[in-house]
Amino acid sequence: SEIITPLPWPTFALPFSADYLAPARFDDVLEVRTRIQLITGARLVLAQSVERGSASLFEAIVTLVCLGEAGQPIRLPANIRRITD
Repeated sequence: SEIITPLPWPTFALPFSADYLAPARFDDVLEVRTRIQLITGARLVLAQSVERGSASLFEAIVTLVCLGEAGQPIRLPANIRRITD
């Protein structure tokens, strides 16, 4: 797996959907999974889940865009778009 460093410019999470399926408790061992669902020129859509063993506790779809200095959407950096190649 590839580690992605933080972007040097602002990113913005657009509206996302989230489902809380079950509670977690102290001392639970949780695994957070993030999967790329879609990459376009300026948008990255991620499917995220939190799991305890085989039980899914939380699922979300998050859309991210990069913003330029003036606040306008800009193209995702090439190293981010290459992830799915």
